[in-house]
Amino acid sequence: MNVYLVGPRGSGKTTVGRALAGLLCWPFIDQDDLVAADAGMSIADIFASSGEPGFRRLESAVLARLADLSGRVVATGGGVVLSPQNRSLMKRSGFVVHLDAPPTLLAERVAHDPSSARSRPPLSGAPGLLAEMQSVCAERSPLYEDARHLVLSAGSPPGDIAAAVAAALRERGLL
Repeated sequence: MNVYLVGPRGSGKTTVGRALAGLLCWPFIDQDDLVAADAGMSIADIFASSGEPGFRRLESAVLARLADLSGRVVATGGGVVLSPQNRSLMKRSGFVVHLDAPPTLLAERVAHDPSSARSRPPLSGAPGLLAEMQSVCAERSPLYEDARHLVLSAGSPPGDIAAAVAAALRERGLL
């Protein structure tokens, strides 16, 4: 069983994932890093050369490989939930934690992350970062809800979120 962290860009999946992996003494995997490594190019370059459909195919292939493993904390790509097959695979092969946050917090975090603008393509045609986050959240919120076993506020400190996930795993007899 793996722990999959899902949520939009800026929700803290990587930061929380590292903290949780430390608590559980499990390896941490950033799915987007694996996708980029497999393609031999950045996420932005994958989108530029293959479009979103090409990226989503690579993302699904990486997820299928990860689902064959166990005892990993996986920070997924924010759009991994767009595929019903991906949502089902995560639920079957692990414990899915949705890091939920309002669009204003997401936009603030992404705006203050200098690597995000360079490495991640725009996700919608909305004008401006806040409008983009609002659009993405409106589209994906029901999908995150469908995929998750647990939802936590991404506004809490990462260590507190990691501790809450570990506690939920213990309560459910998954550790």
